[in-house]
Amino acid sequence: MMQNATPHVTRCFFGCNSADGFKTFFDFLPSLDNARIIIVKGGPGTGKSTFIGSIGNAFADLGYDLEYQHCSLDPESYDAVVIPEIRAVVVAATGHHVFDPRNPGAVDEILNLGEYWDADAIRPHRQAIMAVNEASDRKFRKVYRVLKAARLLLGNVEEVHAARRDPQKLDAIVKDVAGILPAAGNPERYGAARHAFASSITPTGEVHTIDTVRHPDTRVVAIQGEPGSGRSLLLEKIGEEARLRGLDVEFFHRPLDPSLLEHLYLPLPDVLVTTQQDALPDVRPLTVFTVGGEDSGEGGLSGMDLAEDKARYADMLQEAVSILADTKTTHQQLEQYYIPNMDFDGVEKRLRQTVDVLLQHAKDAGFAAHA
Repeated sequence: MMQNATPHVTRCFFGCNSADGFKTFFDFLPSLDNARIIIVKGGPGTGKSTFIGSIGNAFADLGYDLEYQHCSLDPESYDAVVIPEIRAVVVAATGHHVFDPRNPGAVDEILNLGEYWDADAIRPHRQAIMAVNEASDRKFRKVYRVLKAARLLLGNVEEVHAARRDPQKLDAIVKDVAGILPAAGNPERYGAARHAFASSITPTGEVHTIDTVRHPDTRVVAIQGEPGSGRSLLLEKIGEEARLRGLDVEFFHRPLDPSLLEHLYLPLPDVLVTTQQDALPDVRPLTVFTVGGEDSGEGGLSGMDLAEDKARYADMLQEAVSILADTKTTHQQLEQYYIPNMDFDGVEKRLRQTVDVLLQHAKDAGFAAHA
């Protein structure tokens, strides 16, 4: 990126609420060579999101591109910021997305905002805090059960359309998309894969951020089709072809069922392949492919049955959203026990120290400075 250029800010989700519970990939960078990951711990209201946002602001002011990873329970909050150019990550890892350092000391370090709270003032509220946590966990489990029911209903629709797939047509589409990709640079290199979410099921409904992944000159390929028609399979095949050519690929998964793909992005040729064209309302795709629609019978379900299952699926999804909104309200009750008992001046001082630590990391690793 050119110095003084306007930074590009990508937005995605740290994890998502799925039919199988909360799912995250903890996948921030294609590789961890020369990487630095700071894991921020702390309770609700201790300033983790503000801390992460301030780190991002500091490096945006220096001209660095950023990736913000948002919280699926509160899309306005940050769970992580990635500074790709210096291979640095600051991530909040508490609550229902706890994880331990994978490479402690070498790559990962823990920053505990609990050092800045008054434990003696918080401890008398332990029973209330435990009760709120138990209520939140119970509501999260209810959300996941409702999402699982929605996923099963959608499976009825997928089964019918999967029976109508034309494998030759799918292979032809893969070949057509591969035609716009560059030839293999290093035939001995297998491209890296990164997995993330560019959408999530949140208390405000389904939120899509894929439009922030693209750049002004990104070429967009759209794939249309019904659930089960083979859209995710196409993305898998296209991604595999790109990796065989030595290209890095970012795979963006579907929140309800993370085993399925919604988009893939290839940074080097700057190509985005999407199955959610509606999430890019101002973009005219280079090409639009339609899959499915082959008439091979209803597979035991009438068109009316399919429409009914789709409608019930939409209702279940909306029910899950409503429960998530209630869960968020319950979870926010915890903040009253932490916010008044935090030393935010101390947190601010630690923030400045962390920016200096990351700038020193960039210098030590030999990354170009922007200041």
